[in-house]
Amino acid sequence: MYKIVFAILLFPFLLFAEGETYLQHLGTSPNVSKQKNLESQSIYYFGFTKESHYYQITVPEDPERYFHFENGMFSELDFVLSQNGTLVKAYPAGLLRKKNPIVSYTGGFLIPAKEKGTYLFRIQSDDTHRINFHIRKESELFQYTKALSLWQGLYLGLCILLAIFTAIQYALLREKISLYLTIAILTVLFTNLLRSGLFYEYGFSNLTWFFRYMPGLLALSPIGFVLFLREFLKIKKHYPNFDKYLITYIYILLISILIVFIDLQLFFRFIYTNSLMLSTTSFGYSIYSLFKKEEHSKVLFFAFLVRQISTLLLIFTNTGYLPSFPFLSSANEIGAAIQMTIFTIVVSKFQMQTRILKEQTVTKVNEELEFMVLERTKELQLQKEKLENAILQLSQTENQLALSEKMTELGKLVAGVAHEINNPLSAIKASIETLMESKQNETIQLGSKENIYGSLDANQIKTLTRMFQHQSDFGLVASYTERKEKKAELKKILKDNGLDYEEATLEKFLDVGITKLEENEILLLQKGKEKLTDLILDEKNFRLHLSIIQIAVDRSSKIILALKNFSRVTHSEQRKIFTLLENIETVITIYQYRMRSKVSLKKTFLTDATILGWPEDLMRVWTNLILNAIEAMKQKGNLIISAEKNGKYVEVKVIDNGPGIPIEIQKKIFEPFFTTKQQGEGTGMGLGITKSIIEKHFGKISVESEPGRTCFSILLPAIELIDPHATE
Repeated sequence: MYKIVFAILLFPFLLFAEGETYLQHLGTSPNVSKQKNLESQSIYYFGFTKESHYYQITVPEDPERYFHFENGMFSELDFVLSQNGTLVKAYPAGLLRKKNPIVSYTGGFLIPAKEKGTYLFRIQSDDTHRINFHIRKESELFQYTKALSLWQGLYLGLCILLAIFTAIQYALLREKISLYLTIAILTVLFTNLLRSGLFYEYGFSNLTWFFRYMPGLLALSPIGFVLFLREFLKIKKHYPNFDKYLITYIYILLISILIVFIDLQLFFRFIYTNSLMLSTTSFGYSIYSLFKKEEHSKVLFFAFLVRQISTLLLIFTNTGYLPSFPFLSSANEIGAAIQMTIFTIVVSKFQMQTRILKEQTVTKVNEELEFMVLERTKELQLQKEKLENAILQLSQTENQLALSEKMTELGKLVAGVAHEINNPLSAIKASIETLMESKQNETIQLGSKENIYGSLDANQIKTLTRMFQHQSDFGLVASYTERKEKKAELKKILKDNGLDYEEATLEKFLDVGITKLEENEILLLQKGKEKLTDLILDEKNFRLHLSIIQIAVDRSSKIILALKNFSRVTHSEQRKIFTLLENIETVITIYQYRMRSKVSLKKTFLTDATILGWPEDLMRVWTNLILNAIEAMKQKGNLIISAEKNGKYVEVKVIDNGPGIPIEIQKKIFEPFFTTKQQGEGTGMGLGITKSIIEKHFGKISVESEPGRTCFSILLPAIELIDPHATE
């Protein structure tokens, strides 16, 4: 069917074919006797055929004569010379034979034919069977070769320059369209090089496999062209459904390369049919876009028009309708080069315009951005000043709020501390009164003591002195039952040794801390029961109240020192080196009165550490955590404060057995002004300030809580970790 269609399409051109009347077609058989009315022609065209065709020509002797077959794709070209029916010479040639040194290639196969006789040719071709035969003189051949080389050099040089130019464009601009255009130009260049025969003439003449399988790469030319048009017309963007068909078409062309391994003629038929369809479709679309006035319509029309004209010129030349000039023989290659040139110019112009437009846009945008940046900078500067003022005010407010909160807490401390100090003051007052009364009685009985001391020997004085200096518990018996037991034991000892005292006297013994008596002490009492008893009880009582005064003074001093440290105003820039446990103990001392009722405090200090920081700020941390724990337990429960080593850090934990913190608010407790207390009971600043102080000391604070246990863990970097027991 395809042969009939092909013959019908080419029939009008064959009617007008003309040429030199030298070459005779013998058909597919070399037997001349069976051939009648042979017609002598220079051009024959038979399309695709697997059979070999035979031609002959009889010429006289001519030393300047050459036979020129302008078809450069003959697979095999064998010829013999006969003179008077006798075989004189035989020459094999063609692409699929080793190159014959006698046969040269200049725009086709060139054979010297200087001898007279009959030349018989056998031609076999996988490509279209076309013979364009000429008899040329050496001078004519030189002019033809010169012109042909000029046109071939023109389109080859032009294609190479275009490929280099578009490749540089892609390297600089990284635009896909430049890459696809480079591929299209290179594939067109390869196709024209293969079909022009230059590969055969300059380097691949003896590689028969090259000419057997390399024609399959002719499919790359339409692939490169379609890829370029797809990007040039933005088909993927504007016609996504049609783009799917194009992708399928490209895959089909790639697969078609494998046809050369099956049948080379079948591949040529496919590729020529595909080229005709692609060229016709593209030219039809260019006309359509011209009427629709679409983008790049004129460019497409003129580019495809040039290619169509060049293809028609080649067809007319091959069929003999036009004479075989070098320009016409190279019309297809020249048309392809011009078409690629048009696309290159348009793409370059488009990219240049796009780049100029982008530069103008960028310049304009930059100017607008500079103006916006300038205006924004002014706004930011103004906002910065406002923000700095706001931060300053916020800092002052925070300091005032923190100071106010601290003063409020100090106000609460006054009552508790007053009570704490009042207790030792009361003890001091009572002891002083007792001492004054004791001294007054001693003054009245001034002569009695000397008489008593004078009646004692050295050993008895020594025993009496040891009894005065003995450090007893001053009657601090833990419970009534224990005191009663101690009293019964003492009474029995005295009674067994003949010392019978009244109950009041026994109570006085317990009050001054005498619960046991040694043998020498009993002997001493037996010597002067009444007077020595009164002397011993008065002296022990005197020493008892002196100790009470000392304890009360130490307690008051400790509370006052802790209160002083707690209320001291800190300057943020003044960092000190201090001991962590002493810092914690100060807070515990201040708030001891809050734990007197039903709060059990347990301190587990496994390590101590020296800290570089702000001691007064850290006191606020322990204050917030201890008070929060006491309030969470509602003034009763177990409070644990521990310190232990954790790498280069010291870890302090404050643990209570209160109701715990709900998990949904655990992440919010460190936020400023967040509080779960009733309005007016808290500011919500405590834990927020606590976290900021810990972070200022380059530490970390975390919380773990569940019903019945809440643990706040604080990690602080230590200058030196110390064993607290080694320092005692």
